[in-house]
Amino acid sequence: MSQQSFHRIIFKNTGLFGISQFVKIVVKLISNKVAAIFLGTAGIGMIGLLENILALIQGFTSLGIASSSVREVAVLDGDSKKEKRLLKVLYHWAIITGFLGFLVAIIFSNYINKEVFENENHLNWVLALSVYFIFSAITSIRLSVLQAKKQVSKIVQFHIVSAVITAILAITLYYFFQEEGIIPVFIFSSFFQFLFSFYLTRNIQISKDKIKFKEVVNEGMPMIKLGILLSISAIFGQICFYIIRWFLKEKYSFDTLGIYQVSNTLLVGYLGLVFSAMANDYYPRLCNYENDTKRLNDLVNDQTEMALLVVVPAILMLYLIAPFLIELLYSKDFLDVLKVLKFGLFAIVLKAIVWPIGFIPLIKGNKLLYLKQNLLGDGVNVIASILLFYQFGFLGLGIAMVTMFFISGIYNFYTAKLNYNFQFRKNTLQVLFVSCLIGLLAVLTILFTEFSNFNYYIILLFIVSVLYSFFTMKNKLTV
Repeated sequence: MSQQSFHRIIFKNTGLFGISQFVKIVVKLISNKVAAIFLGTAGIGMIGLLENILALIQGFTSLGIASSSVREVAVLDGDSKKEKRLLKVLYHWAIITGFLGFLVAIIFSNYINKEVFENENHLNWVLALSVYFIFSAITSIRLSVLQAKKQVSKIVQFHIVSAVITAILAITLYYFFQEEGIIPVFIFSSFFQFLFSFYLTRNIQISKDKIKFKEVVNEGMPMIKLGILLSISAIFGQICFYIIRWFLKEKYSFDTLGIYQVSNTLLVGYLGLVFSAMANDYYPRLCNYENDTKRLNDLVNDQTEMALLVVVPAILMLYLIAPFLIELLYSKDFLDVLKVLKFGLFAIVLKAIVWPIGFIPLIKGNKLLYLKQNLLGDGVNVIASILLFYQFGFLGLGIAMVTMFFISGIYNFYTAKLNYNFQFRKNTLQVLFVSCLIGLLAVLTILFTEFSNFNYYIILLFIVSVLYSFFTMKNKLTV
């Protein structure tokens, strides 16, 4: 397969997933506006903290099977008998891990209630929240199967419909119940996603043979071993985020936590959807080239180029309209988010470079190196965030993100080059250089002129970035 065909495939599938991510962004923006009005900065902070705690529990109890299974199913694609048996084993593990999450949530319900709501008024709802883990575990496994089988249209359907339903639930419950509606939104949205994932995977056949529990354990063990390493990485990342959130809440206030949550939503939730759209196709496709160094290198290079060509104009757009957007989507109380964005937006440019390389050790089976990469990035993030926030306030949180991706990027590239002979092509380095230059010019512009709606210097940079991305992408798709 040539370089050009990789570009076309990446462009096509990213475009399809991009549609779903765009819809998710729009409906999330609307629901966040409602949350900002009826819950305020403190309520937004509560939602972020609760999401963090749920992700922590899920990280411990899911055993990482949803992530590790993608590779196993993708490799077996075409071997019908083995695939059907593997899918049945996977579905059994979904139930096991779901109930494990259910039990852990029950055990820690009192702690969750006090940590998030700081009173005992929500304990019954927190107990009810335990069913979230059953629904979520089953949904995650079924989505991983769709991803491994490259059923792009169904994944797109899932994301679009789920986003719309979740937004409707959030708007309705926040409007009528304010803070009391936070937990019901999590429960009801996870239940709908559970039902919808069943519907989308209804035609995927699984083995009709009975499988004993011992066989389920034994046959699932390879995925568990990889999954646990992936879980350790995810858990450590969530612990780091929790430490940052705990620090901001305990040492400062829920309002400060709310500002951090909104900046994280903009940088990770919205811009991060670009990477989510790409990952749905990129990871399972990369699995096909585990033993083909040249094609693997080509795919990583092509993915890096595409990520930068999409991300940089999006970042410049956010630099351009951030003050207007924050007031529109939230309120003037959240304008301190702009201080985080000054450097934080450039961090996403670095992420577009670091992110594709980070998959290489995982594809090559070097689980320990993949774990080290993630631990390094998250460790740098939590240390830098606390130290730099103490020194520079919200501006320091953005600098911390840049620091994290810069250090982890150097490490990822060095280890990939040393262990797998990875290198950037000349044309990829050109895209990388231009993207970083435009990003740095935007940072310098904002530092010297401050955020303002329709900053003329940013408008000029935005036009340059769009034209560069358009013509570069056009050449790569037509050659």
